[in-house]
Amino acid sequence: MAGMIHSKLCKPRVFPWNSARVPEQINRAQNIGGDLTLNRTDEYEIGRIGKLGTKQETPNLPYSMAQFENGNMEFYRALANLVNPASAGLDNTVDLDDVKTKKVDISAYLTDDDNVFTGTIWFPGLRISGFSINIGDPDAIVERSFNLVGEDFIILAEKYFAYDSAVAGGDGELTIDLDPEPIAYAASKYIFRVLRVRAGVVTELEEDVSSAYADNSYRYLGGDVIVQDCLEYDLVKVYYPADTAYETLWSPDDVSEDFLLASYCEVYIKVGTSNRVYLLQSIGVDIALERADYKQIGDYKVVLTGSKKETVTVSLDRFNGSCTLETILAGDTDYPYINPRDFVDNVQIMIKMFKEKEHTNFLIGYVMKDLSPTTLGVTQAVEDYGKKTNKLSGDNLLITDDLAECVFSA
Repeated sequence: MAGMIHSKLCKPRVFPWNSARVPEQINRAQNIGGDLTLNRTDEYEIGRIGKLGTKQETPNLPYSMAQFENGNMEFYRALANLVNPASAGLDNTVDLDDVKTKKVDISAYLTDDDNVFTGTIWFPGLRISGFSINIGDPDAIVERSFNLVGEDFIILAEKYFAYDSAVAGGDGELTIDLDPEPIAYAASKYIFRVLRVRAGVVTELEEDVSSAYADNSYRYLGGDVIVQDCLEYDLVKVYYPADTAYETLWSPDDVSEDFLLASYCEVYIKVGTSNRVYLLQSIGVDIALERADYKQIGDYKVVLTGSKKETVTVSLDRFNGSCTLETILAGDTDYPYINPRDFVDNVQIMIKMFKEKEHTNFLIGYVMKDLSPTTLGVTQAVEDYGKKTNKLSGDNLLITDDLAECVFSA
């Protein structure tokens, strides 16, 4: 009888589709999971007892993950399919335009309490539908949460989800000797997917079983993947099942910070001039992408991905004391009369996170611009201090680990 699988023996990894970014483990995850809805409908006809058949529509998979904030940009860059900047002074940012069309796979390698490898759960072709940054209270650990969507939940019983890649050294045919060697997952089927990345454009290649050597295709032959029509510097990525792991799947990250605390953070707001916001009890940044992912007639896969709209909501909770924040939002300090109908709609908010409570070593920052106030709330409970809630909404967010890029617009 198989043993149970504890979180310490679940090894999650992310596989970006585009760019030269390689697969990597997901660090500081607190919970991960997805629930597949198969979307099957029983159909009937007049005169028949019992169902006519079952219509199988495209499944739907919402996938979620919570992660401790540790000031590391790696997972953001993986979701955006961006490589790390080659040197200082290059663009270190990730924004919403970077993530809305990108895809990743996420896999979890599972070993039970008896140290027996039980297999891999593989979630292919995930796109981001939203994420959030939350500082729950002045003593809280800062947390990130991610929501992704896909269509598939694949189980590889006692097998590994494996990966290999190569860069074409010239024009023409490219042969990749896969290590470890693939195993069949269906009759004469060994390869899950072959991607070619050319000048920043990713193409999923079709398997050529006719020896016609068609464009945008590959052949599988005795442990090799052969791509016919490469250009120099093309990157080819291969995904397949194997009996052994393609590399070490988990190495504890003891270099990055364990987590960041609320006391390591600073919050700024700008309307005309920049001001640091004090007496905050919590702040939350929620990003929602209205997905626009489409199939085509004759194919069951999603072939076009995008986002119709991006919404960034910032919530600030504080004690009901002074009206300093409302005065800033009013944008007019000449009079004591503040009417929220007159709040400005070009607010900027910035969260800076540091390595320590002294706020000396900057790690990561989040900048939101062109925000418009949407909610001003006041609550007063008996035998307690009053609370205020301000909410603002916009459509852009910048994330960076370069202090020189963590700045407001003029």
